[in-house]
Amino acid sequence: MNYKELDRKEKLGDEKAAGMLEERAQKLELLPIRDGLGNRLAWCPSDIPKGLLEDIDKMYGSISVTDIDTDISIEEESFHSSRIEGADTTPEELFEVFRAKRTGAKGEKMVLNTYRAVKYLNVSQKRDIDTLVQLWNILTDGVCDDSGFRTTEKTKMSHAPEVELLDYCMKQFFEFYHGENIQSPYIKMAVLHFYFVYMYPFRDGNGRIARLISTDFLIRSGLENFSALTLSKTINETTEKYHEALDQSQNSLFDVTPFIQYMLKTVYDNFYEVLEKQHANLGEHINWDEIFE
Repeated sequence: MNYKELDRKEKLGDEKAAGMLEERAQKLELLPIRDGLGNRLAWCPSDIPKGLLEDIDKMYGSISVTDIDTDISIEEESFHSSRIEGADTTPEELFEVFRAKRTGAKGEKMVLNTYRAVKYLNVSQKRDIDTLVQLWNILTDGVCDDSGFRTTEKTKMSHAPEVELLDYCMKQFFEFYHGENIQSPYIKMAVLHFYFVYMYPFRDGNGRIARLISTDFLIRSGLENFSALTLSKTINETTEKYHEALDQSQNSLFDVTPFIQYMLKTVYDNFYEVLEKQHANLGEHINWDEIFE
């Protein structure tokens, strides 16, 4: 569903678009988390194929990991997450970054900072606003002169809350994070990821923090193999669709289903690639983009 087009047409008085939005609203379920103005976010369970979640569960159970895989994954996660944010470090330079701790260029510092942030999450027990502040401190060290909580409404997210509403949004975020509300950890992870990027609490590092806490949430939900997986690699390869899903999930119905679909597809594609490398007996790869259209 192209929310941007429907919202635009509805504002221009297009009755057909208004009808489609009204019909869509009837299919949505409210989530126990509100935006800065108190509107509850929503999603459409019927738009999430049961087969996709079943495939993800089955594939996760087939993945084998080792401590070496985990070490490599942390390095790759740091590299790809930083690349999404514009770091120009190449794969060939990673040896120098991680082994010699070379940090001459900004991109190298971004990669190593992200690595350190993952390590911090591995030993930290708390998940609260202090955790986020510490992540921001680590990620922006030496790479951003204008750091800290944002002080203006200008962000990459068109519906981001005003600065004075950030405390309220942060409370919403952690109540949802720690609450027992959504059965599937993958769907909950997607909502958490979207909401953090929507809040955009810091001047810099928001995308990297969102990706870090997404994987961290899955690990803390009992899916420990994610310590050896690299979701940012798949996001890095589909950056345009990542931003499009974020954009489509900022709509008049507060429906975040487009981003949930994107993140589930990202997990599926990531698992499929990992299992291919492990020579697992896989069925045909499903292009969920075509099904979601």
